[in-house]
Amino acid sequence: MTRAGRWRSPLGLRATVMVSFAAGALTVSALLALSTYVAARHYLVDQRELTALRQAFVDASVVRDGLLTAGARESDVIGSVSPPAGSDILLYRDGQWFSSSLREGSASVPPEVLRSSLSGTASLAWARTSDGPGIVVGVPLPAVRGQFFEVSSTSELAGTLTTLSSVLLISALVTTLGGALLGRTAARRLVAPLDTISGAAANIAIGKLDTRLPGTDDPDLAVIVGSFNAMVETLQDRIERDARFAADLSHELRSPLTTLKASVEVLVRRRDELSERGQRALDLVDGELERLRQSLEDLLELGRLDAGVATLDLAPTDLGELVRQALAERHHSTDPLVTLPGPASPPGDADLLPVLPVLTVLVDKGQIHRALLNLFTNADVHGAGLSAVTVVRADDQVMVIVDDNGPGVAPADRERIFDRFARAGSRGSRPGTGLGLSLVVETVQAHGGAAWCSDSPSGGARFVIRLPLFVRDGLDRPNEISHEDVSGRDQPDAVELEQELGS
Repeated sequence: MTRAGRWRSPLGLRATVMVSFAAGALTVSALLALSTYVAARHYLVDQRELTALRQAFVDASVVRDGLLTAGARESDVIGSVSPPAGSDILLYRDGQWFSSSLREGSASVPPEVLRSSLSGTASLAWARTSDGPGIVVGVPLPAVRGQFFEVSSTSELAGTLTTLSSVLLISALVTTLGGALLGRTAARRLVAPLDTISGAAANIAIGKLDTRLPGTDDPDLAVIVGSFNAMVETLQDRIERDARFAADLSHELRSPLTTLKASVEVLVRRRDELSERGQRALDLVDGELERLRQSLEDLLELGRLDAGVATLDLAPTDLGELVRQALAERHHSTDPLVTLPGPASPPGDADLLPVLPVLTVLVDKGQIHRALLNLFTNADVHGAGLSAVTVVRADDQVMVIVDDNGPGVAPADRERIFDRFARAGSRGSRPGTGLGLSLVVETVQAHGGAAWCSDSPSGGARFVIRLPLFVRDGLDRPNEISHEDVSGRDQPDAVELEQELGS
């Protein structure tokens, strides 16, 4: 795997920018919320402990003064003290516990606070009270031989901290959402120039070579815009020069080729005057000259298709009728059914194409006609003859399926066979220019279609071309045409339909 492959984000650019902004906002807001909560909690806890200490010392002095009064009882003295709401007083004297409330008892006093008070040292500790977490302050009262304890509930502090944490959490979520929205806006502005460039590139890809990017005042984009426009101008100039070269080459080569062809035809008409050896030489020259002519035509057409300057004279055409014409030109019977003899069958035995409803496609009739001829020629020369020709509609597409009687094409060669000058298996030993199938796929793709190779049910090869159906005023109806039964599906998918035909 390349470095780019290892680090490629699974998200798109827009999503990556938006997620990055949201993650950044979440990180900053979470850190800010956490630090705010920790600082606020520390301050509030310190203040609450200081308040509890001050209140405990005040109440302890009141209890001490009361106990110093002659005849005072401990419960009366404790009852006379008014501690803050949520606080209770405990007194330990002469081995006995006294409490101002039934809620709290000796169990509420932590052992370390009790030990500190008995040793004569005031102390504070957090403990679990009847109302939840609380603060216990212990104050020794040596003057009356006792220990004073005040238990204060901190429920209001817990409520404050809970409210603070909720507010900070909501603030962090709102900040994250704001970061995501900001990232979306930034991503939209960031990707807008890329959308413009991709749109221009798409127009250039379909042949609109005069497309240019508009000028910009952005210094960061100006370099890209200038480079892109310069590249397109160079590309347009190169294509135009290639087109002129193809036209000049066509003119210069066709003239001597026509002269040679006419001269050979003169010799063919006087073939009987030649010796047997001369006749064989004449046949070789005539065959190779025809092969040269066909190769030249195919190369020139491929050059025009590659350069994007091939002129398509598009017109609504009945594809079924076009197939009939191509079969007839290949000397196959078409009345009333298109028939073709197999390798060992007399003419007229094998029905290739029944009477077809009209299936209209918007194509250059001449180019598609030539592509069909190339497919039929390929089947005759390399596939031991045609075995079936099927024209069928699949959704908004029309497919022409050509089966032959040959040995088929190995799966490893089914894509390579459409390359220029490519041969596969036993086909490599047969005559031909090696350009027919490549011209088929280039022509079909120029019409917005596709071509591929697969297995034929009879064991040979199956070549399929697919073209968009031309719908006019919504009058076209779904229909399927084949010499085999493909009923039972209203508008089959192209792949499923081919599989069904193959069954």
